[in-house]
Amino acid sequence: MNISIFIMLIVATFCVYMALRAGRGKNEQIEQWALAGRKMGAIITFFLLAGEFFSAFTLTGLVGLAYNNGIATLYIMSYISIACIIGYFTLPKIRSYSRKHKLISQGDFFAKKYSSPFLGKLVTIVGAIALIPTIVMALKGMGLIVSVASYEVISPNTAIWVGTTIVLIYTLISGLQGSSRVALIKDILMFVVLVFLGIFFAFHYFDGIGSVMKQIAEIKPEVLIFPDTGLSLVWYVSTVIFMSLGLYLWPYTFLSTYAAKSDKALRKNTVLMPLYSLMQLFALFIGLTAILVIPGLVGAEGDMALINLVFETFDPWFVGIIGATGFLASIVPCSVSIISIGSMITSNIYMPLKPDTSERKQMNIARLFAMIAGGICLYLTLNSNGAIVFLQLLSYNFIMQLFPAFIFSLQKNNFITKQGAISGIAVGVALALYSAATGTTLETLFPSLPSFILDINNGLYMLIINLMVTTVVSLFTNKSLQKTKELEKEIVS
Repeated sequence: MNISIFIMLIVATFCVYMALRAGRGKNEQIEQWALAGRKMGAIITFFLLAGEFFSAFTLTGLVGLAYNNGIATLYIMSYISIACIIGYFTLPKIRSYSRKHKLISQGDFFAKKYSSPFLGKLVTIVGAIALIPTIVMALKGMGLIVSVASYEVISPNTAIWVGTTIVLIYTLISGLQGSSRVALIKDILMFVVLVFLGIFFAFHYFDGIGSVMKQIAEIKPEVLIFPDTGLSLVWYVSTVIFMSLGLYLWPYTFLSTYAAKSDKALRKNTVLMPLYSLMQLFALFIGLTAILVIPGLVGAEGDMALINLVFETFDPWFVGIIGATGFLASIVPCSVSIISIGSMITSNIYMPLKPDTSERKQMNIARLFAMIAGGICLYLTLNSNGAIVFLQLLSYNFIMQLFPAFIFSLQKNNFITKQGAISGIAVGVALALYSAATGTTLETLFPSLPSFILDINNGLYMLIINLMVTTVVSLFTNKSLQKTKELEKEIVS
């Protein structure tokens, strides 16, 4: 056994032990398994939410994006920072409402706010479909990183099988308690690794970050500026706006928010998260340094820029640390997402059919659905083709369709009706599905429009149409409801 495999094995074993220990004797009800008894403090809540935002993509895709597109990478750090402002005001409201009404899933929130079990089911389906591609991509990233870090002794498929098995074991046994402990270890390790590498590579190969920037400006200046079209400044601003609105709409975010012990814990989380997201700046430094050290990587090859630099610079033991970091960065998002799917389906689809189910049985049913979801994701990961790329394109556009109904639900005088919310989500999802299936965008429909219009993120157009439909249907149904009430009063009088 080479040293890199040994280190990855030790880290995986330790994390499973910590996860199982954290959840031992604390999972007698679905509220304990899925929400950790709603007793998570500021530190654990912070790392649990950060665990979803900073995954293996940060080590592979983000560095690859920096390698291929340079400064465009900063959109991720920008939208997370702006989204935290929204989260500061909205997350405490979500937590308080969930505690008051004993909510378990994201679907429960919408169903209760709009007095519509059907809306809860619709949100559950949309959320589950949006989550599956993110789990698949995390498993694929884990397989790639572990295989490369083992010097290809472990095949990607073997790594995926082992990783999925580990996720299911500690998730089914320990629930959110276990996931939160692994998230803490993962985020500390990832932060240290990225910051260290971002600085070390620049000084090891050159005279520091300033030297890297100077040479990049001479050799490949296009990665330091926004182009006039495509990934332009218009694209950047519109994408930051679009993505910031959706950061806290994911089912796992609702789950982690429900689990928080207090509003103060959530506010601390949103205040600190922008500082934590600075690690992505170091991913940019790594990508730019890789352009100079290992030029010639094309397209998806850029995703391996970090691991290639590590291979050229460090001994196998450090390669093992990178592999372990990538492994943990994949299993934490997978675990929380699987818990979210299990609890959503149980609470919003199973329970309306079997309302007398005991709390312990609810927990076991949620575990069963979580295991089924894990099995589906494993199958799709091992047998993926263009369909997964198709689903990945849908994920964010799907989840964003919940935003109008969500943001209006937090207002004291919400004029949006359940019919309006359902219609808006349905139209938005249909547009996202059609666009992903056919490749239709504003540019394909109206290619002669100026670039400052075509470069706007297409998801933003879908969201605007959703908002219009939601508003019009709500105004119409509100008017109809008012007429019905007036008619009833006349009949009574």
